[in-house]
Amino acid sequence: MKTKLTILFAVLIGLININAQNSAADCAEKLSIFNELCKSKDFAGAYEPWAYSRKNCASFHEAIYIRGEQILNYRIENAKSEEDKIKEVRDLIAMFDEYDANFPTNGRCNGVKKALALYDNNAGTPAEVYNHCHTAYKTDKANFTNPKALYLYFELYVNDFEAGRNNIVLQSVFDKYDEISDKLDEEAKVLSDALDELIQKEDTAPLSDRETRNKNNHIINIEAFETVRSSMDGKISLLATCDRLVPFLNSQFEAKKGDSEWLRRAAERLDRKGCASDLLFSKISETLHTLSPTAESAYNLGVVSYSKKNITKALEYFNQSASLQKDNNKKANIYYTIARNIYGSSNKSQARSYAEKALQVKPSFGEAYVFIANLYANSANEAASDPFDKRAIYWLAAQTARRAGTTAGNSAAAAYERLAPTRAEIFSTGKQGQQICFKGWVGKCVSVPNL
Repeated sequence: MKTKLTILFAVLIGLININAQNSAADCAEKLSIFNELCKSKDFAGAYEPWAYSRKNCASFHEAIYIRGEQILNYRIENAKSEEDKIKEVRDLIAMFDEYDANFPTNGRCNGVKKALALYDNNAGTPAEVYNHCHTAYKTDKANFTNPKALYLYFELYVNDFEAGRNNIVLQSVFDKYDEISDKLDEEAKVLSDALDELIQKEDTAPLSDRETRNKNNHIINIEAFETVRSSMDGKISLLATCDRLVPFLNSQFEAKKGDSEWLRRAAERLDRKGCASDLLFSKISETLHTLSPTAESAYNLGVVSYSKKNITKALEYFNQSASLQKDNNKKANIYYTIARNIYGSSNKSQARSYAEKALQVKPSFGEAYVFIANLYANSANEAASDPFDKRAIYWLAAQTARRAGTTAGNSAAAAYERLAPTRAEIFSTGKQGQQICFKGWVGKCVSVPNL
């Protein structure tokens, strides 16, 4: 009997192993089929082998879910009715849940994808969309990097406050703004640092095709985060006017004057909203600098001094802030503030010098290039006497603006090129190929284009 049981047990184990091998082979075969069909954009044909894999091979390979997202999005886009579309959206959300269950460390922030699928297809309530964003932000913040989703997360929260839902108070709105702003800063810094490396490399050697693509993508994504920040500022602007913000923060000052983080946030908010001339900003800034002197507190005192038209003191504080600042993005912004606000068009040489300091610490700071280009464009009369040479300075302005590598830079460059001498004027003066050097603070030269 023991011998018979042993033989039977061995046979059963063998059958299980054979079935497992067959199952793995089936999974591999189906995956190969739908993967190749997806590569050729035949998402309709890929659906059946993919559906088999989803049902029978759930934990076999992540490609089931990566390709599944493409397949289901295709079905959503090509749904024949609104009812079918909603059904496919819900199936996509269910698939994301399956993905997270079978591959919990996938790092793809599927909660954000669920929120956007519902929002983009008008398939869920605002509360449902917000809950997916909130859960994703709290559980997978590192991978919550989608600019559109970050704005949506903030917008829906403010909408609830304005509608009087969920007992949200004004301070909570500010806290949410600060929280998401910090996240924007983090993501923008990662992109900016990577872009700086590529720009510095480009100065010494040509970039590879892949590096060029990365550079262009970094520029696009940085601009996307800037758009989100601008949109957030617009959304909160009606809630945070000086008339409303100053009394609100003033009522909290005594209780919070020992909290350096609150002081920093409050000063930043007042400055951003243009309330720096109020005495509260001065009081908060001085308290913060006494409690914890930092680059930020020195900067705030610079703003206070500037608002009081004490330019010498303002410059002293701004330079002190720059020397204390460890973050190159913020250091560049301080130098740019000095360039624009302390010197501006009144001392173009010093303005350019500080804009160039900003570029030294942050080569991807496109705004500084556009600013310098504007200084050149406004110096035609002082940089040359000949009418042709005066207009030639627009070539220098265009070259400088284009170095920004941004949409704003390219737009400014195109405008300056339209103001430069025409081909007919170049021909009539006979200056093609000649070098024109500008006098005074400009001290640069340009070559007249060859015809």
